[in-house]
Amino acid sequence: MFRASGLDRPYYAKFCSIVQSSGTGKSRLMTELRNKGVLVLYMNLREPSDTGFPKRDLVPARILTEDMDCSQAEYTARCCALFAAIFHTIQQDLTPMLPSLRSGSAGAAIKSWNDQMCDMRSTARTEFFEKVQSEYRSILGKIKTPKSKESGNVNRDSPIVEETAAKLERMSLTDVQIQAPNLEGASFVVAAYTEMLKMPHVFPQGDAPKLVIALDEAHPLSKMSSKGFRPSHILGRTINAYCRNNDASVWVVFASTTSQVADFSAPQVIHDSLRVAIAGHLLYQPYTYLGWDQNADPLPRILAKDVAKFHHIVGFGRPLWKSLMYKQNIDGIMALAAQKLCKSKKFNPQDINEALAVLSQRFGLDIYFGHTNAVSYLQKGVASHLRVCFSTTEDRSWAFTGYPSEPLLSCAAAILLHGGNLTEALKVLKAKVDGGMVETGQSGELASRLLLLLAKDMYVRSHLSEGTISDLHYNGTADTELMDCQKVSVIDFLEYLFGDEFWSDAGMDAKSAFQHAYINFSHWVPMEDFISPKDSKLADVESSRCDAQEWTLRHWHRTSAVQCCHLQPLVDKMIPIYFDDPALGSNDAARMSQMFVSDKAGKNCNESTLAFITRKDASIECLSDLPYIALLLDLNVGPKLSTTFPKRVPNHPESDRCLRIYAAGMGDTTFPFLHEHPEVAKLLHGLVSRQQEVPSQSFKRLEALVKFGSTATLRHSRWEAQDVL
Repeated sequence: MFRASGLDRPYYAKFCSIVQSSGTGKSRLMTELRNKGVLVLYMNLREPSDTGFPKRDLVPARILTEDMDCSQAEYTARCCALFAAIFHTIQQDLTPMLPSLRSGSAGAAIKSWNDQMCDMRSTARTEFFEKVQSEYRSILGKIKTPKSKESGNVNRDSPIVEETAAKLERMSLTDVQIQAPNLEGASFVVAAYTEMLKMPHVFPQGDAPKLVIALDEAHPLSKMSSKGFRPSHILGRTINAYCRNNDASVWVVFASTTSQVADFSAPQVIHDSLRVAIAGHLLYQPYTYLGWDQNADPLPRILAKDVAKFHHIVGFGRPLWKSLMYKQNIDGIMALAAQKLCKSKKFNPQDINEALAVLSQRFGLDIYFGHTNAVSYLQKGVASHLRVCFSTTEDRSWAFTGYPSEPLLSCAAAILLHGGNLTEALKVLKAKVDGGMVETGQSGELASRLLLLLAKDMYVRSHLSEGTISDLHYNGTADTELMDCQKVSVIDFLEYLFGDEFWSDAGMDAKSAFQHAYINFSHWVPMEDFISPKDSKLADVESSRCDAQEWTLRHWHRTSAVQCCHLQPLVDKMIPIYFDDPALGSNDAARMSQMFVSDKAGKNCNESTLAFITRKDASIECLSDLPYIALLLDLNVGPKLSTTFPKRVPNHPESDRCLRIYAAGMGDTTFPFLHEHPEVAKLLHGLVSRQQEVPSQSFKRLEALVKFGSTATLRHSRWEAQDVL
């Protein structure tokens, strides 16, 4: 929203924007306003080649986005004629349904109209837009543009509009204090708007929206025309023309995956309205109150051993996935998820945006904010690759984005990566790490995430279970398990990760302790606070700490593993462990344990710190009656693998039993599975120990001069040294 300087009215024009990635519920958010007693006119402007749903509304889409070789004046006339036709047709539709002035509210009429117009397949919508088109053509023929000033006589067949229009045509429609460019057709749209507001009971006084005109998939309006104007700027001025002298709550909402729809008001060079942004939401996020994961199963509804089933996994994340179950089979949903993530029918691992999208969704890539390409990459990620926009800065110069936990999308990404594309995608990642756009973490956290999840990926693909969903084109029942979400034996996984001799070194007692233990993670999610926050006794119930066993179980249910915050003491990661042992009872939360991982990437050995990792620490506090695992990955030193596991002590709690694993180096000596994937091993090692080119002496000299105070040495302290350098 914008405020015109020096005026009492609090807006430049009553329109706002919704920017978010595909499938998050933007369309439904707008149509759901009908349940608040708001008239909702939904119009979809998607490209003709886009076959998504809701489908393209041909009449408004053609008027606003096609034949853009017209002049600015001609396009202005089109915008004014369209909105005048919309206001006139709404009035024509509603007036016969409205109660008399002495009767009650117009709620019943509004509900009846909304029920028809918000049904995307109804004949009422088709008939409405046919009437709009007819009225539009009539009004457009009467608007005088520089191209057709000589046309004089017109057939005035729209009396509701004409009387007011004739008066306004003789008025000077200028913005406050500024002589605005001529707005061809402004009189007609203002006249139709004024007449529409006279309908009884529909537009009472108040700030709450009464009519919302929703323009979905609005990004085509941001494209520059061949004549040098942007349709969005003209549309913004049209809205300003009819609403600037009336405070009626008639709003236009632009929704898109691109951030350009947040800047739809005309720039100063086109129309200097003395506008300044005012406080408030500058970016409206869908499902602010309806929530993410709205289709997810409640925790008690499904057993922990069944969480890999498609009907459970499809409920997490954006509402799109579950909604498609009513229209498509599993084959269609998985393929669509992959296509939307890449914005391509075929994944190209050499394409930077596609490769980073597929890797980011699973491995939690951190983008360095200061990099020159960061802004454009993140904007394109939201617009084209399902990246989610969390918030923006107040001036909209920066957006905070990421890939939330969506296990179905993770499975699609895994299938794309392991379809012969992994090495090429990792090469793209390595290049972006070397270029400074992707951060590796402080202690090799990125390499560790890649190592552990890729090992799990490769294990399940080398030990395929019959009847699981292992590709994008599976066509079966929703009770089938997704390969990348199914539980994997801890015993088998560690043997695959560290080699055949692992359990003989760890001891049979250790192997026996974990004989019923499983992992199932398909992607990583980041934390922003300690596992156990220092102040866990908060007044707000939802802000208090989740019970440790429930916290672990919830990650198990959505097949996620945790990348801890940078300052988390002792550990850097947590992978849920589930004990599928009938002897443990029916309470799934009581069957949960954890694998804690500590990452190291320094030049010195850190083996001695392994003994200090304990889940009893106040920053962790994940107590359980079951044994757990502490893994220290010392990735940048010589290869070594060692294990310890305490012997069972009678009458001693099992919770103290920890399998401690020290794994050093990044190669097939410590991780034998990498022997079958030499290119992957090389790229992972490069992420840990990459060496930058030795800076030249001239660079070192400049660095010493400009980095005063960066160290306590003479070269960074004595500025007089430049005389002798």
